[in-house]
Amino acid sequence: MIILIILFVFILIIILGFLIYFIVKHSKNTNKITIDVVQEILESKGFYSKKILVVNPRLILALSKDCSMLAVIDNFNINMPTMYEFEIFATSFITSIEQKSCFYKIHYIKNGLNQTLCINTINSEIKNFFYLVLKEMCVKKIRQKFPQYKFNISSASDWSCSYVWAYAPKSCVFAYFISMDSPQIYKINLLKEHFTIDTKYNYFETRILGQMQQLLVYEKDFLYKIFNLLIESIKEKTSVISDDRIFYDKYKDVAYLTNGVNNLQSVRLDKIEDVFYQDNKIVFFLFDNEKTISYFADRDFIQEFEEFIISYNLRKIAIDFDYKTDKLINTTPNTKLIIDKTRSRLVYCANLNSLSKFSYINIAFENIKNAEAQINSFSNFVRIYTKDKEIIDVSCKKHEVAQYILAQIENIIE
Repeated sequence: MIILIILFVFILIIILGFLIYFIVKHSKNTNKITIDVVQEILESKGFYSKKILVVNPRLILALSKDCSMLAVIDNFNINMPTMYEFEIFATSFITSIEQKSCFYKIHYIKNGLNQTLCINTINSEIKNFFYLVLKEMCVKKIRQKFPQYKFNISSASDWSCSYVWAYAPKSCVFAYFISMDSPQIYKINLLKEHFTIDTKYNYFETRILGQMQQLLVYEKDFLYKIFNLLIESIKEKTSVISDDRIFYDKYKDVAYLTNGVNNLQSVRLDKIEDVFYQDNKIVFFLFDNEKTISYFADRDFIQEFEEFIISYNLRKIAIDFDYKTDKLINTTPNTKLIIDKTRSRLVYCANLNSLSKFSYINIAFENIKNAEAQINSFSNFVRIYTKDKEIIDVSCKKHEVAQYILAQIENIIE
C-alpha cells in the first residue's frame, strides 16, 4: 500500500512538472509574440526600443534606445493589436519610482501636471527594468556634466539608484551621482586614489566625498569589467616591479598590488604614514587617520613589496647611483651603508623597509676622522668618528661585514 502511495505521488509530481513546463513555455512564446507585435507598433511610431517589458498581457512598457523616452501601451490585446492606448513621455520628467508591498508607482510630469502610473505587479524583471530607467537617467546627467569623458560602463548601489557609478576607461575617470535629497555629481581619477577591488567578495572601496567608503554595486559584472580595464591601464601606464603582481607609477607616486586574478589594491605612497609586514598581509597606515589598508598576500609577495619599498627609499637619496664605482652594503636586513664616491660621501640608512621611520645620515669623506670595528654581546658595529666630534655607529649583522666596511673607510681616509 505504501509503495502504491509513493508511486502515485511520484507520478503526480511528474505530471505537475510537465504542466508547469508547458505553462511556462506557452507564456514565453506568448510574450515573444507580444514583444514582436509591440516592436512593430513602436517602430511604426518612430520609437526604437532598447528594452521592452511585458508587465501583463494588457500593459507594456518600452525604453527608447537612447534611454530618453518611456512608452506605455495600455489596454493591449494581442488578438486586436490595433486597439490600445498609447502614451510617451521623457524619462527626465520622471520624479520618482516608488515601490510598495505589491505594486510600483511611477511619478512623472506631463504638460506641467503631476501624473502617476501604477504597476500592480512585483517581480525581479519589473524591478530590473525600472533600475535600468533610473540608472540611465543618472548616467545621462553624468555625461552632460563631464562631456569630455566617455563613460562606457556603469552601475548603481541599489535598484532605486541612490548612488550611480560610471567609469571612463580611456581616462580612468570614475564618476558618481548622488541622487538622494539634492542631486550631486563628482569625479575622481581612480589611478590617483586609494582603491580596493576584490571581485571574489564583490568588494569595492574608494574615496567618495573625501572619505574612504565601501561601494555597494547592484550589477555584479560591473566589478569584473572595471577590474579588467584598470589592470590594462596600469600595465600600459606604469613600471613593472614584479610580473603581474606589483606596479609603480613614479609620476603619480602610486603603487598597485594585485594577484592578477580577482583583487587589485592601489596605494598612494605620499598619503601613507607607514607600512608594516605581517605573515599574511601588508598593512598601510594613512596620515592623520586611524584607518588602515590591509592587503593579504603570501610570504613571497610580501618580500617582493618590502624590497620595492627599500628601493623606493634608496632612490630618494641616490637617484644617480653609479653601481660601477659606488657601493651599497647591506649591514642588516633594514639598514644599509652607501659609499657614494660620486658625491664623496657615506650615507647610512635605517628602517629602509618603512616609510615615516626611514631615515639616513650623510657623512662627507673629508669629515671622517677615523673608524674602528667593534663587537659586543649584542651586535657587531663600525664606529665612525668625525672631525665635527660626532660618533656614528653602523650596525652590522656579521663581523665580516663590519671588517669590510672598516677596510673601505680606511681606503677613503688614507
